Amino acid sequence: MNTSYLWGDYEYGSKYLFTYYSQFGERNEATIVEVTILISTFIVSVIINLGMAGCVIRYKEIRTPTNMCLVNLAAADVLFALGVPAVAYTRLTQSWQLGDVVCALLPYSECVCGFVLLWTLTIISIDRHRCLVVAPYRSILTDRRVHIICLILWLAAALVFLPLTLWFKPRVISGNVTICTLVFPQKQVVKVSLVFTSVSFTLSCLLPMVLLVYHYQQIFQKILNTRERWAVSCVAQGFDAGTTGKRRDSELSVVGTLIPWVGRKMSTASVIGHPGRTGSMSQHEETRLYKHIRVMRILLLNIVAVLVMWLPITIVSFLIYIDGQRPPTDDNFFLSSHHFIWALITALLNTVVNPILYAIFSENFKVCINKLLRGCARKGVRREGRDGNGSRKSAKSLEILQDRLGGSRTQSSFKNTVKQPKSSSCSIGSIIEVPSCERI
Repeated sequence: MNTSYLWGDYEYGSKYLFTYYSQFGERNEATIVEVTILISTFIVSVIINLGMAGCVIRYKEIRTPTNMCLVNLAAADVLFALGVPAVAYTRLTQSWQLGDVVCALLPYSECVCGFVLLWTLTIISIDRHRCLVVAPYRSILTDRRVHIICLILWLAAALVFLPLTLWFKPRVISGNVTICTLVFPQKQVVKVSLVFTSVSFTLSCLLPMVLLVYHYQQIFQKILNTRERWAVSCVAQGFDAGTTGKRRDSELSVVGTLIPWVGRKMSTASVIGHPGRTGSMSQHEETRLYKHIRVMRILLLNIVAVLVMWLPITIVSFLIYIDGQRPPTDDNFFLSSHHFIWALITALLNTVVNPILYAIFSENFKVCINKLLRGCARKGVRREGRDGNGSRKSAKSLEILQDRLGGSRTQSSFKNTVKQPKSSSCSIGSIIEVPSCERI
């Protein structure tokens, strides 16, 4: 028997209702695994997204219009993750115990954040497309435009999914069992469930994914064409110089594009003085090729991450709608609540992957994170210095007071306490500072 569909009464009669966040039966081990992954992902997502947003807001060097889109992305990620504790709690209790308001707002916030998240990624892909493919290769985003776009995205998402707050309600099933489920209104003229599902699916999932894949494909094709042009130039120069095609095929081939290069970090001297480099690319061209291939790898990761992590929840939501169209006498349902939960977990993992792909892989963000950590380390050093000065001053004051009173100084009790042996533990400052072996 499928424990994710329960027979219950509602305003328009009786039917099987999907339990969404609840699943009944003996499944203790599966529940522990689900809750552990949910809570772990929630903690990591909140920390890493708040850190990314904090870096952008704190440092002017990276407070660009494109990076402000990342702040909007981080806001959607965090808000999406904030619903995880309610989901985890319901997986433990099975029956819904969080009331009407949470039942209405939880799926509503998830859909709104998913809409904003996917469209923000799409806006970033459009901006990258204009910077890398469309002349004059400049971003069209400004601070004002980013603020307007973000506001439009949040308002559009809030309006598109507003009916969910009316249709998601707790339903009492089989006496004491309560589930938070979706019941569409029944109309004679139009089928509300079909219209809402089609419109929301197109606007929130299909359209942004198509645009995102299209723009990244155009960027990818542009970089491939550039790579091929450089490769042909290298081969032609190699034959002119009397070499037998000594260009690095592993670096210029499609496979070499996707696989990290061995010995990629080379100094200028080693590149210029490399044997057999006659007729190969110049240092400037090679540097550009490195950058382009790095962009290609990140673009591929972006596309794969979005498709792999958001298609499951999209497909499962659509299948829940199809599964719910069965007649009341048919109970051969093929979906369960754990399918929905694991699809939700996969989408939640994207809130962790996004800041890694868009921020942590960026050199500018790494510099700002190091700067932030160094600032914290300096504050700790200053605080220790103030504490040490205060101890020395207090010891000296006590010695003066003892002189005036004619007493003897307790040298060992104060002077020795001021001079403390160095701790062997590694502080934050020692981790951040450049090791002595690397200093020039």
